[in-house]
Amino acid sequence: MKLIRWISSFGLAFLLVACGNSENGATPVSAQPESAAVPQEIPACDLVMGWDPWEPYQYEVAGGQVFGLDVDLLTAVVRNTDCEISFQKGSWRELLQQLKEGEIDLLAGATQTAERDDFAYFTTPYRDEEFLLHIAPARMAEFQDQSLEQLLTGGIRIGVIDDYLYGEPIAAWQDSDEFSEQFVYSAMAETNFSRLLDGQVQGIIEDKFVGAAIIRHKSLGESVVAHPQRFGSRPVSIMVSKASVSEALFKQINQSVQDLRENGAIDKILAQYLAH
Repeated sequence: MKLIRWISSFGLAFLLVACGNSENGATPVSAQPESAAVPQEIPACDLVMGWDPWEPYQYEVAGGQVFGLDVDLLTAVVRNTDCEISFQKGSWRELLQQLKEGEIDLLAGATQTAERDDFAYFTTPYRDEEFLLHIAPARMAEFQDQSLEQLLTGGIRIGVIDDYLYGEPIAAWQDSDEFSEQFVYSAMAETNFSRLLDGQVQGIIEDKFVGAAIIRHKSLGESVVAHPQRFGSRPVSIMVSKASVSEALFKQINQSVQDLRENGAIDKILAQYLAH
């Protein structure tokens, strides 16, 4: 974040006194009245949101405009702070590093961890997300009565996103000696769907809204289905760079999130995307 300027004035007046004595007629000059004090400027700032292609949360259309659920939410949040927002595209891994270094200021859809607490603030959660296991329809009869752990035990390979946090128990399986090599990583969800269609993986773990959007836009309704198992929802927050955003401004951002939750504005944005 580039702070433009923050100038505060608290009734400052300059007392000008002429030197002399009564014999030459010099008299003191009175202080300027309070009404003549320098007016207070309104704080202004420019916040940069990092985003990666992740429809319907964040996506780009012809002409370079960025849209999506998280874009709408963060735009509303930042508007409440009297700041402006711009957008910078990258992969999730790149954006995490850029936020750590202060090259960008905000990331949406973030999970708070002890490691990330070292370089980022986290707002009050603004939505929850749920993950689904997507498979080929031809495998449904074989897979539908098995849990993911049972499927992993049976040897299937699962497509996931680099550096993405899926919560427990998936994270434990990713780190385990028994199952770690069965997780196949990529930078984009679309790549995972291609690998599923090509048979390189037998399942994909993906956010339910993201999966539905990809299936819809790529007309994969007859090629990909959701396994009955659901993975527990988890709260996500806005992650704010400690390297580029002051604690005072973070508190304004967090208060804006709380206000928008309380007045129902966030629920209205979420409902628009659930309707699709």
